[in-house]
Amino acid sequence: MFLGLFAGLFAATASADELVIRMTEENVTIVNDGRFDLTNQCLGNTMPGTTISIGEIDFGDGNTYFANGAEFAHENTATEGTLDFYMGDPDNGGVLFTQIDVKGTGAFQYYRTYRYNFYPDGTDGFTWPTGKHEVYMRYNNCEGNLKKIIFYDRELAEEEQGEVPDPVYEYTAIPASAGSVVNPDVCPDAKLNDGVWGNTGAGLIVKFPGIDFLDGNTYQQIAVVSTHGGSTNPDGYLELYIDGTDNPDNMIARIWTARDWFWTCYGTLAKNIEKNISGVHDLYVKWTGATNLKEIQLIKGTPWVIEDDEPEQIVLVDEPLNEDAYGMHFDSMGGIENHVDFVAKGTDNLQFEAANIGYTSDGVVLRFVDVDFQEGQFTRIVVAHSSDLSDMGASTFNFYIDLPHEDSEFGDLSILDDDEILATVPMQGTGNWGTVKKTAGAMTSQVTGVHDLYMVFNIVSGSGANIHGVYLDRDYEGGGSSVSEEALETAHVWAAGNAICVEATGNAWVEVYNLAGQSVLQAEVDGTETLAVPAGFYLVKVTDAEGNEASYKLAVN
Repeated sequence: MFLGLFAGLFAATASADELVIRMTEENVTIVNDGRFDLTNQCLGNTMPGTTISIGEIDFGDGNTYFANGAEFAHENTATEGTLDFYMGDPDNGGVLFTQIDVKGTGAFQYYRTYRYNFYPDGTDGFTWPTGKHEVYMRYNNCEGNLKKIIFYDRELAEEEQGEVPDPVYEYTAIPASAGSVVNPDVCPDAKLNDGVWGNTGAGLIVKFPGIDFLDGNTYQQIAVVSTHGGSTNPDGYLELYIDGTDNPDNMIARIWTARDWFWTCYGTLAKNIEKNISGVHDLYVKWTGATNLKEIQLIKGTPWVIEDDEPEQIVLVDEPLNEDAYGMHFDSMGGIENHVDFVAKGTDNLQFEAANIGYTSDGVVLRFVDVDFQEGQFTRIVVAHSSDLSDMGASTFNFYIDLPHEDSEFGDLSILDDDEILATVPMQGTGNWGTVKKTAGAMTSQVTGVHDLYMVFNIVSGSGANIHGVYLDRDYEGGGSSVSEEALETAHVWAAGNAICVEATGNAWVEVYNLAGQSVLQAEVDGTETLAVPAGFYLVKVTDAEGNEASYKLAVN
């Protein structure tokens, strides 16, 4: 170990009077060409010309705000452009009042803050902002992920403008080479390569022995220097423990490390150490996904501004099918088992893509012609689908039979308000178009014989989902959902009334997710615990005191 100094000038600090606007659906309206990434809590899929409204801002008499900044990320370091700000709609007389120069950061999840003072009134066509205005922002000759926009209540000094550097701080560095693998059977290919732990994967544990935390007050933050390639789905956490990983109470930090597609952008991410840890302890790092680790830093004081803006962990459902499920698949000419009519194409030019239906959007309506519900044995509809998003919120596929409407009427889906929904199937964001998962929705009534089946896309968040198959099926009789693993001997999980019941021998850590993959609640259980939840389907993940895990799917009535 060695004592080092991290390069930088100062930390960006916030004033109580600064205005911070986060890129969420609650705060921002997308005018064109972009979408909200619910998992990573940013504005993504932008392009030159993307325009958003960030709501009404009161500039007063011109002495309220003097500068603004943006947290921005793009993997191409050659990216250069500006974020232009207008009082009013730029396409309908809006007035340009400032702009922020931005550039590529090396990764879509590696955010840097860029900030500048407003331009003096009359400079190159800029107008100093006064009064109340709806403010718009437009990407000018650039694209990139946007986390938040900040308006500052003071004028920035010259050295404060531009890219905000990381804070200066003292730390004790623990190099990756100081650790050794505890469980090589989990990731047999894991190895040190040029001082970096690579070829890692979920479940790998590396032990760093004899780490001195001093008096328990000196080190108040801990950081990892790492990179994570591939998807931006939040599967790149590093969990840090002392004295073993078998007890959740031993965890001192969990740090998300997702970075870029190319495993080249190493970044430093920090968390506060919530516990007072003194003396010498063994430090353990447990991987939840493939992440390269270069270094751990025990940081003196709290130089990093820690925000609670981590991506939300998503647990994907993949429903198994019974052998006698009635399946409808696709080729480039339409459905294989049933012909499919495109009743409403939506905005993205709905089309067949060989073995799936793609370019879908909100309001798409498909009609599966002459679907055989047979003798009425089917109780659910299952949809195999994929999306490049990792969270699509409350989006669903809604199913109807034998609708009485003309095809021309489906441009306005309010015509369905009085029609009975046969099934509602949750729509998952699977993080990749090539990652296909199946979700199910219970049928509201028994259906027999041959009928036309209508599938309506109700997309709340995101652009669309590719459809790889639609199935009529009975409740699965094979022992539960495929998300489940071998049951734990030390835990029993069941549904009773409006609650999830967990009985555990010894401490167990319980996490409950809804079928949208969102965390509903967490609890530590020793004995029997009753967890009240609304009616619905849930995934329950249980980790026992030895670190063994199992997942269960339950229906709560």
